Amino acid sequence: MKSQRILLFSLIVFVFSGCGAPAVQESADGPEVRDVSMRLQWFPQFQFAGYIVAEQKGYYDEGGLNVTIVPGGPDLVSLPLVATGRDTFGSTGADTVLIAREQDLDVVALATWFQASPVGFMVHSDSGIAGPEDFAGRTVGMFYGDNVETEYRALLAATGVDRATINEIPGDFSLAPFLERRADVWPVYATDQPNTARREGAEVELILARDYGVHLLGDVLFTTAAFAERNPNTVQAFVDATVRGWQDALNNPDEAIELILEFNPELDREQLAFEAAETIKLVRYGIGERCPGFNDRGAWESEAGLLQSLGILQAAPDLDAAVRNEPVADYYERAGVPCEAP
Repeated sequence: MKSQRILLFSLIVFVFSGCGAPAVQESADGPEVRDVSMRLQWFPQFQFAGYIVAEQKGYYDEGGLNVTIVPGGPDLVSLPLVATGRDTFGSTGADTVLIAREQDLDVVALATWFQASPVGFMVHSDSGIAGPEDFAGRTVGMFYGDNVETEYRALLAATGVDRATINEIPGDFSLAPFLERRADVWPVYATDQPNTARREGAEVELILARDYGVHLLGDVLFTTAAFAERNPNTVQAFVDATVRGWQDALNNPDEAIELILEFNPELDREQLAFEAAETIKLVRYGIGERCPGFNDRGAWESEAGLLQSLGILQAAPDLDAAVRNEPVADYYERAGVPCEAP
């Protein structure tokens, strides 16, 4: 669900350094590699609707691909698994891609699905906390070293709040510390966890960094630069099918929910409906309204600048190398849809 900690990269890269890249088929007519895997950030849910719908409706098959979608989690971190060749494609946060490249992991973003970050900070409605200026003296849960902390630091900087005045405790994937009021502020994915809290009887509100001028991107599709260079047809076929999957999910979320339930029967339909409504807002944000998945250069530049200002990046990244917009741009050019901002 969350972008996983960069601190895990060196350990997992060492563990999987013996894994090789998939065998390449020499074909000028179709994908160079047909058998590929897609590593999610979390378990399959509406957050990954584009991939699941594309798989369930046969779009990958039509593109000549045999795609295996595999779940992620705390012990299955997408970026190092893709960087070392265990998986072909992956989903992660935009910030994670830029940080990884500064650590000499040559990964590239292919499509930006969440044009606005899904991270939010949840408070009880009766807490008296209306914004970050009220965090002082309160207890805030925190996931250190990932996109949650990035957004938290940016939010405090934007509002002039001194972090030293806040009592922080380590985050937990359970909402229990928040529901039991051991924490006043809890970082969440706005797409699903607020609904979970409400179903547990809590009345909650969300504080969103973008309401304070902090605009960060969310989930992106990525692979390695080496794979993209050697296998452009495979990358194009995968992007084409996934964009189609997201377009279907955005236009017909009820159908997408049924397909996701077929793919992962353990999910709850009502929770998926909430997640769908919130996810669609993030995918259709900004340039995503016209062109889901498009890499908005201005948004990426803004994110890179913010990461530098926070000291998370030491130098300006080479965005031409980090973000490959050609596959998504090519899809929309063939469809006759203008995506560049006027």
